[in-house]
Amino acid sequence: SLHLFLISYLSLLFHLEWTHISAFNLDTENVLEKKGEPGSLFGFSLAMHWQLNPLDKRMLLVGAPRAKALRGQKAKITGGLYNCDTTSTSSSCSRVQFDNDEDVNTESKENQWMGVTVNSQGPGGKIVTCAHRYQRRLFVNTAQESRDITGRCYVLSQDLTIGTESDEDGGNWRFCEGRARGHERFGSCQQGLSATFTRDYHYLVFGAPGAYNWKGVVRVEQKNNTLLEMGFYDDGPYEVGDENRLDPDLVPVPANSYLGFSLDSGKAITKKGQLTVVAGAPRANHSGAVVLLKKETEASTMLSPEHILEGEGLASSFGYDLAVVDLTADGWEDIVVGAPQFFEKDGEVGGAIYVYVNKGGDWSKVTPTRIDGPRDSMFGLAVENLGDLNLDGYKDIAVGAPYYDSGSGKVFIYHGSAQGINVKPAQVLSGVPSETKLFGYSLAGNMDLDRNSYPDLAVGSLSDSVFVYRTRPVISIQKVVKTTPKEIDLTKKNCGNTVAYSFEVEAERRKKGLPPRVTFSTRSSDVNDYQSTGVLVLSGQGKKECITAKLTLQENIKDKLRGIPIDVTVEIKNSKRKRRALPELPPILDSNEPITARAEVSFLKEGCGSDNVCQSNVQLQHRFCYREPNKDVFHPLPIEDGVPVVSLSDQKDIALEITVTNQNGDDAHEAALVASFPPSLSYSASRSAPNDKQVICVTNTNGSQADCELGNPFKRGSEATFYIILSTAGISLNTTELEIDLKLETTSDQQNVARVKAKAKVVIELLLSLTGVAKPSQVYFTGEVKGESAMKSEGDIGSPIEYEFRVINLGKPLKTYGSAALIVNWPKETVEGKWLLYLMKIDSRGLEQITCSPEREINSLTVKEVRKLQSPWTFLSCEDGAKCVEIRCPLQGLDSNAVILLRSRLWNSTFLEEYSKLNYLDVIVKASLRVDGAAKNMVLRNAETQVRVTVFPERRVAQYGGLPWWIILVAILLGLLLLGLLVFLLWKCGFFGKKKEDVPPSDKERLTSSDA
Repeated sequence: SLHLFLISYLSLLFHLEWTHISAFNLDTENVLEKKGEPGSLFGFSLAMHWQLNPLDKRMLLVGAPRAKALRGQKAKITGGLYNCDTTSTSSSCSRVQFDNDEDVNTESKENQWMGVTVNSQGPGGKIVTCAHRYQRRLFVNTAQESRDITGRCYVLSQDLTIGTESDEDGGNWRFCEGRARGHERFGSCQQGLSATFTRDYHYLVFGAPGAYNWKGVVRVEQKNNTLLEMGFYDDGPYEVGDENRLDPDLVPVPANSYLGFSLDSGKAITKKGQLTVVAGAPRANHSGAVVLLKKETEASTMLSPEHILEGEGLASSFGYDLAVVDLTADGWEDIVVGAPQFFEKDGEVGGAIYVYVNKGGDWSKVTPTRIDGPRDSMFGLAVENLGDLNLDGYKDIAVGAPYYDSGSGKVFIYHGSAQGINVKPAQVLSGVPSETKLFGYSLAGNMDLDRNSYPDLAVGSLSDSVFVYRTRPVISIQKVVKTTPKEIDLTKKNCGNTVAYSFEVEAERRKKGLPPRVTFSTRSSDVNDYQSTGVLVLSGQGKKECITAKLTLQENIKDKLRGIPIDVTVEIKNSKRKRRALPELPPILDSNEPITARAEVSFLKEGCGSDNVCQSNVQLQHRFCYREPNKDVFHPLPIEDGVPVVSLSDQKDIALEITVTNQNGDDAHEAALVASFPPSLSYSASRSAPNDKQVICVTNTNGSQADCELGNPFKRGSEATFYIILSTAGISLNTTELEIDLKLETTSDQQNVARVKAKAKVVIELLLSLTGVAKPSQVYFTGEVKGESAMKSEGDIGSPIEYEFRVINLGKPLKTYGSAALIVNWPKETVEGKWLLYLMKIDSRGLEQITCSPEREINSLTVKEVRKLQSPWTFLSCEDGAKCVEIRCPLQGLDSNAVILLRSRLWNSTFLEEYSKLNYLDVIVKASLRVDGAAKNMVLRNAETQVRVTVFPERRVAQYGGLPWWIILVAILLGLLLLGLLVFLLWKCGFFGKKKEDVPPSDKERLTSSDA
């Protein structure tokens, strides 16, 4: 039965820390630390041992394979075994006296690593410990002297002595001695790197990973020689490769596999009642393997493989350590395999364990569960069966990760269950507080050291320190909450609720900063009105204790839909006793039991369905609008590619139109819209649509969120439209998109209330325009060709041309968005390098100061080659016929408008040489505006212009050098000939003769006529 203990009733918030995985029932406050000699590797191996005779003692055995030699040995460093008292807080341990001699003519114990492994047979049983580097010497002090690393093991009695009456005790466990030498056979046998006892206490099992060219062998030898067994179980030994035949081809793994590196056994692995030895081969096939071995018939001396578990990762060291444990409590033993060097490319995995849950002995159907460790932690270097830590009926395991956190190390505790392994660690132990290195390198468990019926855990390191974690008793308390009445009728006066075992109400509402709807009528003066605390004594298992508390309903509550939760939480109240040297560990609550038990009191609901469940159907629609100045009139923003466009050039107020409906649904209780704004936007105000229900929005201090109440309840068939006016002061050049998070909330039952993203594109349009003009727009070239050296003054170059570019800004001052510049593509010369326009000076009006670059292009000279043109006319631009330089003029201080003047001269000589035969040509100068540092969403319209100047040859120069004179003479003669021919033809036709008219004769003529 349980001892009497106290329980205190505390709040849920206070108990949140109890759910942390580092605080289950391995006590981390009263840890025993045992220390060995520096540099001795004290803690390399561990074993818990229970001595029954002559005294009942429980102890921890610690291997230190680099410990100094005993006095009777000739070597200096041999290794040894230590006995640590777990009932004392003293950090010292005593050396176990054995192997205290050495014959240098036949053996060498220097660096033999005694204590590399240690195991206990169990209560009142034997101890085995080994030195895998023990050497046999042959032909000492001769030229043929040789040494074989055979290894050697000792068996000790339960009182850590070599019993004279026991044939098993002593160091004669060295089966590789006397066999064929050389590394191809048994010359590098290294027996004892692992050694254990079988679960039936009948056999010793040794691993010799160096035999047969490091294929490795496993050997099973009979241990018990009691009178009862001598005539019945005188079987063995059994060996991989056959103890009689010694055939390496019978070893089921290839060379360099290290079979026997780790060992365990069970009698319910492949067949219940049959012994199966599980052996690790961490280098088999370059990834590792675990071999399940069975005895052949008693007439045979061979261990043969039944099944092989293959590792999956290259160089993962699968099988470095392993444990046989029944995790599921089904009577079949499962296997946990460590692969400390498993990794995944580009991953955070640093080691793994594989949990194989037995399927009734059929291992072909088993798919392992892999649990990955942290990066670079060597997770799985040590794996240990802990027994049932919390007495829930399922065995548990510990996994060491000694290289975690740069070598400080951690140990992970995992609980078994009916389904296998709980992949989330129940507890994590750390070596950081003690500044230990490689904490978790070795583990030992599955034995109760402090006699409280719970198995404990020992953790070794490579810092010559060992830690013993004792297990706290686990108590399971079932909590039940009952309420009367079950529902609250708001139409009636309600005095309170009768609650059995109640402690706290409305925990979630208080987390949100909301006031509780009920309070305890009677409570302690030192607690809040939503809490009730007390202390009671549970006198034994199965007994029930009850507490009754009254609660009072507050007036004018808003949340009338959701029930009132009532929670109960318990904690074991430890008595403040004076601490002893090694205090008794207090119990702890079972982590498998829920921390909190809850009951809920509901309200009678209005506006809901016949099932008394309010299933609302609130939906929202939205669109971006702009607001007319000083009016509550809103218009939708323009749409581009389905996305609203917010242009900052017009400086209009931006608003978000929200329409919420509740069609075909029950009443929506506590309906509200929560709008969350980005840093570039903030809440400014809200307006309801005309003739619509008033919606009130409340914002937080910085305007990043607004809560708009729609109604309590928002009735069936309701619709509400309102506008959220937004401040755009936070929009900058880097703002390309606006996104507002909209979330409808209601306490009614509705599953499809999803968040809505209201998005709009931001365009920053600069209202800049650029125009240009040339003065004069038409010029002439004349004179004679001159070289650069002849240009003594500005007038020697050619005709003057002044280019005037006017920049007009109709928007904000340009410095709001960045620095602007005028870019002029100046046709400096022809493609052959001859001068076209010679830039003399650049002036401005309306600017603070103008300094154009590059300055070397102003008033400079260059000589290039000559070419001839055949066309009667042409034009010169940067794209065709002219080489241009880019003149950049910063527009510093531009507010409204500015004028930039570029004074230049037409290079007369180039035009005389190259273009004198043209009727005319156009010289084109292009200019554009550029805003440096502008964002991608900035729009700059009317930002380019071009100015055309028409250039003519001077008229008299153009007449000289016309048609040849002889052509003119021939034309004149031909013209005279044609004229003569025309006159002759007219004469022949009588064109030049005078025709007389018929007129009557005069009187004189009649009187003098011949008639007379």
